[in-house]
Amino acid sequence: MSMPFQKYICKTCGLIYDEELGDEDSGLAPGTRFEDIPDDWYCPLCLVSKSDFVLIDPNKKSASSDQPKRKVSNKADILIIGSGYAGWQAAEAIRQSNSEAVITLLTADDGTVYPKPALSMALSQNRTPDDLPEATANEKAAELELGVKVQTKVMSINTTRKKVMTTTGSFSYDKLIIATGAKAMMPKVDGDAGHEMVTINDLAAYKKFYKTLQSIKKVTLVGGGLIATELAEDLSSFGIEVDMLIRGSHLMSQIMPEGISNNLEAKLKDRGVNLIFNSELKEMNKTDSGYMLKTDQGETYETDLVLAAIGIQPNIDLAKKAKLKTNLGVCINEQCQTSNPDVFAIGDCAELNGVVQAYLEPIRRQVKALASFLYGDATAHFNLLPTLIKTKTPSLSIMLSPPLVATHGHWETSVEIGENQKLLYKDGDEVSGFALSGDLVKSANQMYAELYSS
Repeated sequence: MSMPFQKYICKTCGLIYDEELGDEDSGLAPGTRFEDIPDDWYCPLCLVSKSDFVLIDPNKKSASSDQPKRKVSNKADILIIGSGYAGWQAAEAIRQSNSEAVITLLTADDGTVYPKPALSMALSQNRTPDDLPEATANEKAAELELGVKVQTKVMSINTTRKKVMTTTGSFSYDKLIIATGAKAMMPKVDGDAGHEMVTINDLAAYKKFYKTLQSIKKVTLVGGGLIATELAEDLSSFGIEVDMLIRGSHLMSQIMPEGISNNLEAKLKDRGVNLIFNSELKEMNKTDSGYMLKTDQGETYETDLVLAAIGIQPNIDLAKKAKLKTNLGVCINEQCQTSNPDVFAIGDCAELNGVVQAYLEPIRRQVKALASFLYGDATAHFNLLPTLIKTKTPSLSIMLSPPLVATHGHWETSVEIGENQKLLYKDGDEVSGFALSGDLVKSANQMYAELYSS
């Protein structure tokens, strides 16, 4: 008698590998057992190794807060501000480099460890908000043997005295890591209900959003980028009617060529998603049953809920108050140092050479370089590299590596066979990016290695 198929989840991004379905994009046929996957296989979404996947136990209880608290030191060798992916990854990398370091992590929320990318694909995976947490802050702190202070807002940083003031007291440090992430941007609109527009940038916000979904039928998404597109498909899979108000002329216009966008748009329309291009929300007013929206084109739309997904803005207020150099983000060098050599910044709040990379893969390289640099490797450094992105759009497999910075180049079609497309971003004869769809996504990793491996 054959064993039932099992599911495994990526600890980094929340992608689920279902043995019954396999992963044909990366050459794994339906029915491929996890144990039979080659060791050099990687997560198709965030590119971590097979070892970063864990078995989903359907009988596993949700993460609890019963774990005994570790004593928090007010005098830390390494003080980390922020409990998002960057903050916890930094703690893990530092602990691997130094088993004796006194590490304290401060967070304004409850510090729950969860895969943030899962927020835009949980509905299609039949996962509730309670299914997403992997560990409480206390559980993770116990695992890494560090102190964590939750519900603690940092008010200021004194870089001269090497002290951080918070709502629960002061903390001194030898080295400080700022991992404050980014906040969701909100469009400014007229009308009496603009303040009721929602965003999803963390698990707490997603929990409120998920609860609201149980009693509504229609959502209007403001935005046409990566997250907005993923959310549109995820919502439609949940039986929600979706309108998308998109400023540009096609989906993901900043990172994806129009040819692939057109195919994806056709797929979304087949799922019932209403795509409204070249349109910007200008007014939002309350009605008896929901909201009435008005665009800059004079069009009006009724909806039950408005969800903004127009991008994120690095949280740099703390750094600015501390008189650290900032631009779009907190300015860092290749060792992730800020303008103060004892203060570091990583993740969505950090900027190197004018570029903020708000993706998981660069964060992993940042924390690796930072931990190595802190403990003796003077040559350790973080390089800016284009990111390999897999869109969470089940209706069409897409993998992108857009150029790191905007140039005067253009997308050039290399292969086009139906929805199987390969386009190269070329500036003259130089290729600085690519986009693949359909069956051609299987070659993404090889193409990325050929373009960017040193």
